[in-house]
Amino acid sequence: MTKFLLRLSLCTAALAAVTTTVAHAADYEPPPPEMRGSWTGPYVGAFVMGVGVESRYDATCDDPADCLIDPEMSGFTWGGGLLAGFNYDIGNGFLVGVEGDYGWAGKVDNDDPGEATEMKMKDIATLRARAGYIFNDDTLFYATGGAAWIKTTFGGEVGAIPDREFIDDTQWVSGWTVGGGIEHAFSESVHARLEYLYLDMQDQEYDLDVGTVDLEFDGGVHLIRAGLTFNFGNYF
Repeated sequence: MTKFLLRLSLCTAALAAVTTTVAHAADYEPPPPEMRGSWTGPYVGAFVMGVGVESRYDATCDDPADCLIDPEMSGFTWGGGLLAGFNYDIGNGFLVGVEGDYGWAGKVDNDDPGEATEMKMKDIATLRARAGYIFNDDTLFYATGGAAWIKTTFGGEVGAIPDREFIDDTQWVSGWTVGGGIEHAFSESVHARLEYLYLDMQDQEYDLDVGTVDLEFDGGVHLIRAGLTFNFGNYF
């Protein structure tokens, strides 16, 4: 009889413990989901880029012997730069903003020793609007467009072989740009992006002393950029 009462007591205590645990579990509220940082606010960042140029030129020289140059001036080079902007989350996943950037790149050239021309892109700047949609609170798909400027230096070896000298001229070229990309928030402040921009630039004339060169960006300038930004939305 004593053993039975002892077993009954143990079972009652165990049942009471289980009942209490279940009751507490029913009252337990799971923690709220982790909130991503606000997309609204300013940001700054940096990027690296590949630059593709499709252009051609026509030369008019005082002496026809000085115009031993090819009309093609296309190629690929690398560059980088800095950017800054402001985002505004208008709700329901939609975002608008404005962004400006300044970059620099290398040169494209003609390796033919009989022609020896090159174009340097010392400065590349854009000012653009952005608009897109935020998926899962952390990934933005966006389109962008606005104005673009490139500081270009066109030069070449001019004159009769073998007494040619290198002459160049620097000009700012303006135009417009359009593109799009994807941006992901890895934390409340740190975002990474991958984007493409197409730049349609106006024709430009360069004075090489012995004549002029008319450069036409008939195929445009293509930028493929990867960047990181630090966002200050959580501080607003």
